[in-house]
Amino acid sequence: MINDFEIGRVVAVDTAQVTIELNKDIRALSRNTFEGVQEVGRINSYIIIPVGAQRLVAIITRVVITEEAELNINRTMVTLPASRRIMRATLVGTVDGNTFNQGVSLFPILDNPVLLPSKQDLDIIFDQKNVVSVDLTKPGYCIPIGQSVLFKDRKIHINPDIFFGKHAAILGSTDSGKSCTIASLLQSILARKEIKRTTFILLDTNGEYQTAFQQKKENGDWEDAVGKRCLYIPTESGNRSNRLVIPYWFLNSEDYVRLFQARKGVQRPVLLEALRLAKCPSQPQGEIFELRQILLKELHRLLSRSQMTGNISVEVEDIAEGCYRYVESRIEDVKLLLGTYTDGLKNALKEIASNSRRHVGEPDGRRFPKPLPLDIQQQIRVSIQHFINFLIGNNESDSPKAVSADSPLYFSKEAFKSDYIEKAIRSEETESAKARDYCGTMLMRIYRILEDPRFEFMFGNAGVDWPNPLHSLATFLRDIIGLASGEIGLSEEDDVAPNIFPYYDRQRNSAGHNHVVILDLSLLASEALENVTALIGRLILEFLQRMGEYCGDDLRGSLPVVLVLEEAQNYIREGRYAEEDTISRDVFERIAREGRKYGLSLVLSSQRPSELSKTVLSQCGSFIVHRLQNPEDLRYFKDIVPGVYEGLMDQLPALAPQSALILGECVRAPALVKIKDASPLPHSRNPKFYRYWVSDVAPKIPVEEICCQWELGKWDDRDSNNIED
Repeated sequence: MINDFEIGRVVAVDTAQVTIELNKDIRALSRNTFEGVQEVGRINSYIIIPVGAQRLVAIITRVVITEEAELNINRTMVTLPASRRIMRATLVGTVDGNTFNQGVSLFPILDNPVLLPSKQDLDIIFDQKNVVSVDLTKPGYCIPIGQSVLFKDRKIHINPDIFFGKHAAILGSTDSGKSCTIASLLQSILARKEIKRTTFILLDTNGEYQTAFQQKKENGDWEDAVGKRCLYIPTESGNRSNRLVIPYWFLNSEDYVRLFQARKGVQRPVLLEALRLAKCPSQPQGEIFELRQILLKELHRLLSRSQMTGNISVEVEDIAEGCYRYVESRIEDVKLLLGTYTDGLKNALKEIASNSRRHVGEPDGRRFPKPLPLDIQQQIRVSIQHFINFLIGNNESDSPKAVSADSPLYFSKEAFKSDYIEKAIRSEETESAKARDYCGTMLMRIYRILEDPRFEFMFGNAGVDWPNPLHSLATFLRDIIGLASGEIGLSEEDDVAPNIFPYYDRQRNSAGHNHVVILDLSLLASEALENVTALIGRLILEFLQRMGEYCGDDLRGSLPVVLVLEEAQNYIREGRYAEEDTISRDVFERIAREGRKYGLSLVLSSQRPSELSKTVLSQCGSFIVHRLQNPEDLRYFKDIVPGVYEGLMDQLPALAPQSALILGECVRAPALVKIKDASPLPHSRNPKFYRYWVSDVAPKIPVEEICCQWELGKWDDRDSNNIED
């Protein structure tokens, strides 16, 4: 029986690569076994190499014929060259009993027999036993992704826990089938009867995926098409009750710095101080907190200057006296903040000013200025540090809570623009007389963005403040993740009118759980794309982190969320220069490194892997690779994937549409797969040039309506859905 399947012998072993010489009797590259005729030497087919009680599985990557002349002592005879059929194969796994595992621990030896896989071997490799019944705690390889190109009756299944738990990448050139692969994969998951809830969030930068999960009814409305609930959120929509809105107070300090392009030096401190001041009034005892921040700033400045060399006596004296006068001017507030420490602070400031004058004196120009003596420096450090430690550590329940520019708290954007920026500039001018000049370009960007209609989804209408809804952040996260409405009370319509925050309206109207949430970012302003994608990723990651921190280990990772990033190279670019640093790459690199611990997984889709962050791509444990033709993309991808797959990479430029190599632990063994058809299809059809050229009737294009919406941000009420596919 073994002789039936034997096709050759091992003639070379090079770690994961083996070289096999086929038997002389195999001329037609086929073998007649008791299971039927099988082909020999087909690229991407499997072979079996028995080693002891185990059976190594290898995938064929190369087949060649070599010719060698035979030496003959009799020089009067002419001997024709003898041909040898040689195969190269990559070891991918081991069959041990009735189980298959990727990786090898034993290696074949020279002259080891090589066999064709039997039907039983293929059943084990393709894990047919797990298809019928699924252990809900350990599902195994249960989600169908397609069928083997070589073994037509064998379906390829992935392990969802591994595929999503260790991040994944779907790569390929344009028109190779990436969008259909994503749609088909999610549809296969949603089609399973045991699936009760999922949390897929698609960042759709091309506007393709609505048609893959929803279908249009005769009256123009959309309904779910895959048997599970789907929420579609467009960037711009004629229906204001269903559009993307992300309140500006969800942004953290780094978001604002990148959005307003605040430079280091003066602009950045001014911006952060203005944000902090704007958010203080939203907290109890905001004035007391502001007082504490000012005192901390001045004491730190005094401590820093006192340790410097050179003529710093006058400056130290001025700072100390200025701080003393400020304390006197707000003595009642200072007493509320410091209590019995108030007199101690006043005495310390007076003593510092006095010692500075007495020990250094005024420079007269005829001698070098003297620094403060070391004992005076030490005295200042001890006394000032005592009050700094008290102010920093004063976090009792009855004291003002810490508010920073990162806190996701509501604030008035109009007050921020007109009052708090001005206040922050005046504060900074105590250290830089030209602070206002340095901030000029940043102020122009702030005014422009706050009034730009393209940013209306984030900042609302120019000159008008949004209301402050109860539990605004919680409702946004519930909506974006797809969770059902909570039981806690929300603001009534008298306080927060409908259509201002569509996500809030949905949660206020008792929204149910959505299995798929599609964020259509195709019409988003290009300069806001990185901020929006980074903000969504960061909010979800920080929420899951806090859930694990505050709710205990029992809830850590209990809410698995999958972020599908379409055309990820647009906002997770590999930075080749320091100035190419982007906030979205920082966020998603952090998610790639830490997200899986908290249940946040990434699925990257890209047609240019060479432009993707190498950190993010290298964290992916599974790859579905369609046709890749760009030499730079091929080189880059080969550097990312494990070297064991190197022999499989050379076929990528020749893959047919809808065919892909699946690599990684998510499948039993690397395989060339014909991806399942997606039904319905995503809206990624190719343009029909010739049909347009020969059509008798030209399609009606609503140019005026489109341009009106483009110019004014308003959509004409007339029906404009008459553009033919």
